[in-house]
Amino acid sequence: MNSISSDNTFRRVAIEETVVTPPPIQKDFSLKEFIQKHIEKGSINECVINLCIISFGVGLLALPQKVQYVSLTFAPILIIICAVINYWTFTVLGEAARKLKVNKYEDIVAALFSPCFSYFFIFVMCFGLFGVIILFQVILYKFIGGIINEVFAYGFVNMEIFSLGSFWSERHVRLLVCYGLALFVFVPLGMIKTISQMRYVTAFGIFSIFLIIFIVVIQCPWFFYHNCIEKITGMKVNILNLREGFRSDLKFITSISTIIYAYECHAAIFPVINSLTNPTEERVNTVFRRATTINAISYIVITLAGYLSQPEHTPDLILEREKIDYTDYLMTFGLILFSLTIMTKIGALFNCLRCLLLNIMKFDTDNYPTSVNVIMIITVFSITTFVAATFQNISDYISLIGSFYGLFIAVVMPGIIYMKFDDRPLYKKYYAFIFILVFCSIGALTVYFTLKKIFDL
Repeated sequence: MNSISSDNTFRRVAIEETVVTPPPIQKDFSLKEFIQKHIEKGSINECVINLCIISFGVGLLALPQKVQYVSLTFAPILIIICAVINYWTFTVLGEAARKLKVNKYEDIVAALFSPCFSYFFIFVMCFGLFGVIILFQVILYKFIGGIINEVFAYGFVNMEIFSLGSFWSERHVRLLVCYGLALFVFVPLGMIKTISQMRYVTAFGIFSIFLIIFIVVIQCPWFFYHNCIEKITGMKVNILNLREGFRSDLKFITSISTIIYAYECHAAIFPVINSLTNPTEERVNTVFRRATTINAISYIVITLAGYLSQPEHTPDLILEREKIDYTDYLMTFGLILFSLTIMTKIGALFNCLRCLLLNIMKFDTDNYPTSVNVIMIITVFSITTFVAATFQNISDYISLIGSFYGLFIAVVMPGIIYMKFDDRPLYKKYYAFIFILVFCSIGALTVYFTLKKIFDL
């Protein structure tokens, strides 16, 4: 009996050991679950994405054009130098916020300077954000025109000609389209009260930007071969020639303003950081470091690939480059994506502008009446949309405002704040003072030569 019992026990154990546990059931991929897992509310990844999507924009697409003046060799160097400056200014503002126990850029200025200067600072920030929102609406209208030209095969060479020489240039069409976008797109985005509530929208925006960079990169060899090798008189690549950049209009110097402006998102860092869970110094600096690194790598890649696609007569925005075939479906897809991304950026920029306006009106930015938000939405988008629809040729004017605003907010002001604290060594204050003078000079030159171009002096 004992023998039989032990044999049965052995068989039972053997059977149990041979039982194979079935693999877990694989769930279908869900974009929502992926975003919730990797871009959780208040996480470092969410804050990094928000900072990147706010800084990515017109500056990103304008960088390839500047290689004509700074050369293929110096362009990546300048982008890296500006990235280091950008990270330093981020940390200066973060440190100042911790020392003064405030969580807004304008509150730092109010605590360190006179009330008059504080109101001037807020005015510059509001004025700059108004200008950038107008600029984005102008570009969005232009890009939508380019998409219509391609999809419906109107036959215009590029979107610029279509915007100026077709029904798309008629005033009533501009008003109808721009106000339609404001009503059905910008107003709903404006109703989102915090940046953290836009994480799905901003995730799409960052995906769109990287897809556009990918399109420019994979098309680069094809365009380079066609423009620089296949043609009998191929385009010449500026590898190390700085003479063009140091002619009478000093394009090398003014190009630095564009690179700095490409990184600018300083007005938005506090709404973003305020949404960060456990905002310790280490976590905040991690957000700054990752966002700046992603920006720098993206800028270098699209700058080199975009410029090599069309080394001569590089357009102001690389998406406007000359086509090789009759229709460039891939770039048309990129235009659609970037148009959607601009919409998300306008929503994020309005969020920053709203915080400033609430501060002026002495409202709590975390708890304010919905009626106040509705009034601000109607006022801001009524004004910006009217200007964008009425004055389509204002890109130079808004770029001028953006350059001044970007340098003041992103470089000069953080340098002044750095000097205001008494615990800085004297020699570091001298370095900061020289740093401020250099970029004030760059800003002044940019303003001068832009005005010279506008008024054809």
